[in-house]
Amino acid sequence: MDRTKIRVFSEDEVVISEGQRNTEMYKIVSGQAAIYFDYGKENEYLVGVLTDGRCFGEIGLLTGKPSPFSVVAVSSLMVLGIGADDFEGFITEEPKNAADIMRNLAGTVVTMGANVNLLKEEMLQAFSDKADDKRVEQINRSILRYKVSGMQGSPYFSKLT
Repeated sequence: MDRTKIRVFSEDEVVISEGQRNTEMYKIVSGQAAIYFDYGKENEYLVGVLTDGRCFGEIGLLTGKPSPFSVVAVSSLMVLGIGADDFEGFITEEPKNAADIMRNLAGTVVTMGANVNLLKEEMLQAFSDKADDKRVEQINRSILRYKVSGMQGSPYFSKLT
């Protein structure tokens, strides 16, 4: 088991690209990494900045799905790359790593939930002047349906319904 894949990224270098599959997760050894939606586009949105000891890329590693965001080096960034074959050992040999990953995932869920709520408020505001109460309620139900459908495929979804 070789978890000593140290990688160095230069300032502004993209580590993970939104919409692409990544086969590793990373733990920051030194430096900072920024998380973006729509990085490099007109509507680019900074989600947050991660520092030493934080992990990222675990969503893609665990699900095999494309990354929902881009991660970019804010400064010179040194990370430990952990592949799927090394993931279990990474956690069992240092249980704190599991807690770090769970904190990151929880933060991602909270951030995405907040973003959905902000989008909902913007949509409702945009439609409130032009739509009747029935249409506003339909929009609310649609947003809730999208939030719930995003949980499908999660091993916990069946326990939530």
